[in-house]
Amino acid sequence: MAICVALYVFDGSSIKANGGTILGYGLGTLGAALILWLLAYGIRKRSYRSTAGTVLGWLSAHIYLGVALVVVVTLHTGFEFGWNVHTLAYALMILVILSGFWGVFLYIRQPTLMGHMLNGKALQQYGNALRDIDYQCATLTADMSADIRAVVAASANGPIFSSRWQRFSGKNSRCETRKALNNIERTILPKMYRRSSRTPKIPVAVERRSVDIQPRLREIYTLQFRRLQQLNRIREFIQLKSWTEIWLIFHVPLSFALLAALIAHIVSVFFYW
Repeated sequence: MAICVALYVFDGSSIKANGGTILGYGLGTLGAALILWLLAYGIRKRSYRSTAGTVLGWLSAHIYLGVALVVVVTLHTGFEFGWNVHTLAYALMILVILSGFWGVFLYIRQPTLMGHMLNGKALQQYGNALRDIDYQCATLTADMSADIRAVVAASANGPIFSSRWQRFSGKNSRCETRKALNNIERTILPKMYRRSSRTPKIPVAVERRSVDIQPRLREIYTLQFRRLQQLNRIREFIQLKSWTEIWLIFHVPLSFALLAALIAHIVSVFFYW
């Protein structure tokens, strides 16, 4: 970058700096070569038997040369822009690099955050914990009223997210486990239920004939509370993972669009020249 800036500043050409000067062609050639090399990283990353350097080394060079590309190509343009295929190629290059910066930021920050959210446990362990809680709740409600069994069953069968877009917010506004907690709370604490002016969303019949119903309901409430905590950690993990991966949806297609625009840029320059 330092060499390119120095050549641009001390260029003695009488022609205004642009991509059509000798220096402009040199910088353009260097920029095109950098773009092709950066695109080759996708091939190297999937060439598992390749000995052409480590993937980590390629990734490091991919990032640093991507930053250098901004300087090289900007100098190549001579700061001349317009509504043409040349500026389109430049704009796509900037978008690709910006999306790359976003990916770097996510990969630096998110793995630590995801590890913190899971407390060192694998996602599968949280799933197993949910199944254990559901089994215990099903056992406790085996001889209880149909309404209570239905609420607990709905909690066990409820989806982690009600819609695909909720993955990015980490929230589920229609969480069945939270509904189950609200209903069981009203059953355990009838005074709170009577003081509330709201009508419960899912009415639950209060079974008072058996003296051991209230202790079991308290145990079910505790289990459902634990279930909600496990669900929230899973949701936070999926939220972070989704934001970490979504940048690829933009970075890769934009890279191919840049390659197409680069070819159009080169062909049009030499065709009209």
